[in-house]
Amino acid sequence: MTAIAVVRVSIDQVLPVRHRLLRSHQPVAKAQFPGDHDPRVGHFAAMRDGGIVGVVSIFPEADTRCSQCDPAQQWRIRGMATAPEVRGLGAGATLLLAAIDHAVDGGARAIWCNARQPAIGFYARFGFMGTGPIFEISEIGAHQYMERAC
Repeated sequence: MTAIAVVRVSIDQVLPVRHRLLRSHQPVAKAQFPGDHDPRVGHFAAMRDGGIVGVVSIFPEADTRCSQCDPAQQWRIRGMATAPEVRGLGAGATLLLAAIDHAVDGGARAIWCNARQPAIGFYARFGFMGTGPIFEISEIGAHQYMERAC
């Protein structure tokens, strides 16, 4: 088995994988997020055997639910996904840690996300705390707001 490496990539490299893994039932445009082209955004890919097997993006974005710090110091994780064949092999953990490091380097004091319900335990292992009720995002599913201090 080939090792998984995480590298910073462009939105053009992330978008097809984000669409395939998270929103394949929707048009590609639904996998694009506001801020994807902001130069502060970190887009990361987990690479294995020359292909992308996971992605994550992290954005400077405030949320009123975030209790950790000033809104200018809040960053958001979006589009976190790994291919089924690499789940449990550390790709997600390595992606998340790269995203957190990028946000901290950019001045983050808190990071938040809307975690899909099956991923709540994954984020909790990295210090994210869920607050508020589980909520539904149309055409995607149940989510939990989660945050952590940096």
